[in-house]
Amino acid sequence: MYLGTRAIRSAGRTSGSIEITLPPDLQPLTGLGCRVTVRDGLSPEIVLQPDLTIARALLATLWRGLRGALDGPETPVEFSPSDFVLTLMPSARWQALPTLAYADVLIMAGDDGSDHGRREASARVLAALAAAAGAGIGLADRPSVAFGEAVAYLATGAAPGFGAEFERAVALELSRHDLRVGILAADPGDRAFWVESEAALRRLLDQFLQWQDQPDRYERSRERWYRGLSVGAAATITPRPSSEHSWRASKCPS
Repeated sequence: MYLGTRAIRSAGRTSGSIEITLPPDLQPLTGLGCRVTVRDGLSPEIVLQPDLTIARALLATLWRGLRGALDGPETPVEFSPSDFVLTLMPSARWQALPTLAYADVLIMAGDDGSDHGRREASARVLAALAAAAGAGIGLADRPSVAFGEAVAYLATGAAPGFGAEFERAVALELSRHDLRVGILAADPGDRAFWVESEAALRRLLDQFLQWQDQPDRYERSRERWYRGLSVGAAATITPRPSSEHSWRASKCPS
């Protein structure tokens, strides 16, 4: 990723302190320790390798909490980076595997930034983790993505933007009696949240597995929900669900 040309500024000839202005997108890396490597040659390079220990530890903590809530603590499943596409910054492109951006995880772990920005970053991270968890439990491609969005919405109160409005609505209905929606965006290390959410998340997973086994039932329920939304919106025109969101296009059983 080419970030352009920047000038190096010094605090003084006798000082080793230098500064370089980087793009605003790299703001989440502020204060992060970096390993500095100089590569000599025809085109010498100075390489900064950020220390992402904090981000990796938080990912492992979130994964243990999520899988413990879905599977039970007696059957731990370790976090495996090979189940994800790991990037430094959030990617606008959909990848073959769920994508985790270290910058998003650092925003979750830090105290800086707006509440809105933290919720958005948390939603992207939780959606990827939950999508991978759903796939590991038996959900196909499209259902696992929708499941990831539904779980992220419950945990953070923000929508990652995968177009799963119906699934989010069902998730809210299934969890409205026993879950504090959005709490994990404020405190990603809250273990109590995962304990509290066990019943709701397992009901949600069971619902997705039933929909996968009975895709016609899923399509009918989704159509009814969108029709009800259109009727209740009065003057608002609500788009009908497009075929790209249909589970029939995924690897669901027919």
